[in-house]
This record gives sequence, structure tokens and C-alpha cells, in this order.
Amino acid sequence: MPIDNTNSPVSGQTMCVTGAGGFIASWIVKLLLEKGYTVRGTVRNPDDPKNVHLRELEGAKERLTLCKADLLDFESLKLAINGCHGVFHTASPVTDDPEQMVEPAVDGTKNVIIAAAEAKVRRVVFTSSIGAVYMDPNRSPDVVVDESCWSDLDFCKNTRNWYCYGKAVAEQAAWKEAEERGVDLVAVNPVLVLGPLLQPTVNASIIHILKYLTGSAKTYVNSVQAYVHVRDVALAHILVYEAPEASGRYLCAESVLHRGEVVDILAKFFPEYPIPTKCSDEKNPRAKPYKFSNQKLKDLGLEFTSPVDSSNSPVSGETVCVTGANGFIVSWIVKLLLEKGYTVRGTVRNPDDPKNDHLRELEGAKERLTLWKADLLDFEGLKLAINGSHGVFHTASPVTNDYEQMVEPAVQGTKNVTIAAAEAKVRRVVFTSSSGAIYLDPNRSHDVVVDESCRSDLDYLKTAANWYCYGKDVAEQVAWAEAKERGVDLVAVIPVMVLGPLLQPYVNGSNVHILKYLNGSVKTYANSIQAYVHVKDTALAHILVYERPRKPPAATSVPEVCSTAEMWWRFWPRSSQNIPSPPSNSGVRMKKTQEKNRSSSQTKSSRTWGWYLHQ
Repeated sequence: MPIDNTNSPVSGQTMCVTGAGGFIASWIVKLLLEKGYTVRGTVRNPDDPKNVHLRELEGAKERLTLCKADLLDFESLKLAINGCHGVFHTASPVTDDPEQMVEPAVDGTKNVIIAAAEAKVRRVVFTSSIGAVYMDPNRSPDVVVDESCWSDLDFCKNTRNWYCYGKAVAEQAAWKEAEERGVDLVAVNPVLVLGPLLQPTVNASIIHILKYLTGSAKTYVNSVQAYVHVRDVALAHILVYEAPEASGRYLCAESVLHRGEVVDILAKFFPEYPIPTKCSDEKNPRAKPYKFSNQKLKDLGLEFTSPVDSSNSPVSGETVCVTGANGFIVSWIVKLLLEKGYTVRGTVRNPDDPKNDHLRELEGAKERLTLWKADLLDFEGLKLAINGSHGVFHTASPVTNDYEQMVEPAVQGTKNVTIAAAEAKVRRVVFTSSSGAIYLDPNRSHDVVVDESCRSDLDYLKTAANWYCYGKDVAEQVAWAEAKERGVDLVAVIPVMVLGPLLQPYVNGSNVHILKYLNGSVKTYANSIQAYVHVKDTALAHILVYERPRKPPAATSVPEVCSTAEMWWRFWPRSSQNIPSPPSNSGVRMKKTQEKNRSSSQTKSSRTWGWYLHQ
């Protein structure tokens, strides 16, 4: 919600991430930077080319420093951690050599905890492992594996499983050291971690999959394995750092799959690869998955990504068209689509215009973004851009109160996009509408909950000459009619006033709403209310309704309604000379309109409001 920043990093907060170049750690660094943190990443050699991917992350140039440090070099760790607010201790050897695994893991963890204690950090998040939880031959198959479980150290030693032994002993050492030194410690225990690589090297968990793709494994074993997505693991680390109530251990697992299920999934996505079809053990019964609980992380708001649910993930090679790609909301949609692996075609009036440069600088743009010259009233241009796409995000729209410049382009442009999408047989069209299409009805009672069933009063809009809202309303109605007639699967997202960080190089209309209070151009604020939503949540809403197989007719995007005064009093100090004074009727508070956000459960992990104003 917009006025609650309790779960958001304070501007200027600095985190230390040990072993920053690793698989999980790279994702933690990436997400911390995206949230606005300043990050110090420890690596053995900051100049090593294998760390280049970290410097290329969004925000790295301004807020990432790579520090030379080693787990067994206390002084180097102390230098890196000193001055930080929190520590993510992710660095660890990954080997079954006892000399290379156990001592560095245990002593390195002790060094980090001691340095964190001396630096008086708020919290240390320790990356442990399922290896510290699961390895117990005496545990009944009916027992639910959760944070209370510990691996049997004697069993690990007897089986020479030095990796699991080292992780278990290191975690125990971490808890003991933290208790003695008064360090607030939380541990995340991930299972086998899979997902996109940020680093240029292949890590051990990915090799687990690659062996089935390269043909080096001719059969699969009769065993089960728990899996989790790397982004979920990184999010889990940040959640347990930020949540004041977080404590203890957190098992990070999404599902347990038999290796036969794994190769079936791989065969579905990569049919051209020599994936094994036979089990190496066809005599014994198929191994059964064990039970586990990830409820603690779910209670913090983490929504896990399922490896077997392809409905929420882009199929490799899926292409989507995004109209008006250089706009405020749309730039964020393009950014998140690229991050998810989509190939994106963005329509713009002039691909060579410098105001589109920010799109080409997005992560993944070089490989998977093309800009197409098209105009809303140019059907052939739109048809060329949309043809061959799997889906369309129609976000392009005039933003003006001039009748001629607003209504016809909005309405006819929407028709053109819907017709072109029908001819291209796309899977779904997501249309960006506006709260102006649902809210403006002077006859609606204040007690009525504003939701997707509401519509603005067109006669009222015409009488008030509110041509922007009139155009958005009529355009949406035309979209529904055209989609129904042509059999197009249409979903509409109806955002309220959208605020947040700009990706584009110019200021858009909704952010002018804020800037006028900051630059001193207005001396008072109006006694009125406004519904707000963060731009990232709006972009995520578009992608969610595109990916979900089932859909409501429309999805509103509005976390909270607040008065203008409430925004300023919470986010900016009253001493600022440019903050307007209360209006003359400030003692009279306007009644908040009730707004119902049916999509809140889908975006609950995206509570971004507390930090966007400080980026």
C-alpha cells in the first residue's frame, strides 16, 4: 500500500553479499539493486572477468561495489561488512572434498558472524542448504520435512557426504556464534536450485539438468529430488531480511519430483535434445516423493514458481507485441517481459528516435527486443508488427484532453489492434484501460465499492469535457465489442494514477502530478483524494493476466486511496520549503471512496510503495 513503507528499505541502506558472483548470490544482488539498496559484494578478485555480469546489472553502476575478500581472511571480511546495515552470507565451497569444504564453510561462517557483530548490522541472512535438513536415514517417510529437521552428522560422515556435512556444521556454528555475540540471524535452507544463470559459468545444480540435455546421461535414476527456482530463493533471502518478524530457519522448496518427471518436463520444452526415456532401475518400485513444508515462507508472502506449471512461464521463443513501447507503463512491461525471457516487438512512431534508447539498454534487449515503426491509425504497420506474435499488450494511447487528438486515435487505434490481433490469431490481447473508464459517475454513492463492474457516465464526461476519460471509456467498450465479434481473448487492466521510477528519459503526465508539489509551482494542495498504484505493480498485473489461463473480464490495479496530504506527510519532511501548506479548509476531511482490488492476492509479494519515491 502506498503509505506503508515498513517493509521497504530505507534510502541509502547498504547490504553486504558474500560470494556475490555465485548463482544464488548474483540473483540476490540483482534483486537488491532493483529494490534500491546499495550493495557491497565480496569476491576473491573484483577484476576477474567472471564478475562482469554483476557490473552489468541494473543499478550496479551507481550502487554496487565489489570488495576483495576471502572467507578465511577475517580482516578483508571486516572491511567489506563495516558500515553495512545487513549481511547476506551466501559464499560457500561446493565440493565433496572434506578439506576444501568443511573448514572454509565453518570458519568462514564464524568470521562473517563475528565481523557482522562488530559492525552492529541489523540482521544476517545465512544461506544454508537442504543438506543440513534432510539427510537422516532414520526419519520415517511419513514425516513432513520442515525447519525443525536436521541431518544426521554421523550418517553424512559415514557416507562421506562432506558437502551436506559441511553445510550442517556451518549452520550450527552460525547459530552458536550468533547467540554468543547477539547477532540477529535468519537461515534460508534451499533445496536444489534451478533457473536462469546470471553468471557466465555453469554451477553444480544446473549440471544436474544439463547432463540430461547433452546426452551424457543415457538413463535417469529411480530417485526423487526437491526443486526451487533461483528467483524464489533470492526473494526468500530478501523477505526474511526485511520482515521484522522473521526468525529461525526457512525451508525454501517448491516441489519434489521423481527424475522421470524431470526428464518429461525437459522433453516437453526441449524436444530436439537427446533426453533419456528409460530409468536405470526398472526392477524396484518407483521412488515416492517425500513430504515437506514451506509454509513459513508462504506466510511471509512468497509465491513459489512451479517447475511443472508452464502456464505461468513463457515458452521458449514466445513473442509478444507491445504497442507504444516507449511510454511510462509500457517501458516497464517491456522490461519485465524481457526479464521473464519473452521476445518482444515494441511499436513506436520512430525506432531511431533517441527517446527510445532506454529500451535498447534494458537487460535482454540486445537479443530479444525489436522496435517496429507503427502508428495506431496505421493498420498495415500494426499488422506487420503483430503478425507472428503469440500475444499483444495494447498500451499505446494518446494522453490529452483535446477531443480530436484523444477520442478518434484511442478508439480507432484500439479497433486496429484488435483486428490485427484477430487476423494473427494471437493467444490473448491485454488492453490498458484507465480508472477514468470506471470511476467518474456523479450519481454513484460513496458507499459503493468501486470494482470492475463499474463504468463512468459518458454523458457526464461529455458535459464536463473530460475527453481523456471519455476516450479511454469508449475505447475500452469498443475493444470488448470488437473482441467479441472477432473471437479475440481480451483482458483489460484498469490502473489508477500510476507513479514510480521512470525508465523513459522524459516526464509523463502522472508524474507531473507529483513534481508540481516538489518544484514549488503550487503553493497549496487540493482537498481531494486520488487512487494510486506503483508502475511495477501495474506492469506485473498486465503480465499476470496475460499468463493466467483463466481470467476475470478486467483487473483493477489499485492498492489504496489516500489524500494528497497523507502522501506528503508520510514521505517528505514538513520542513521542505516546496511542500505546499494545507488548504484553507484542511479541517474538513473528504471521505475516502472504497476501492476493491480483486487482484491483490496475485501481487501481494510486490509491495514496492515504500521505496519508489526514494530512487
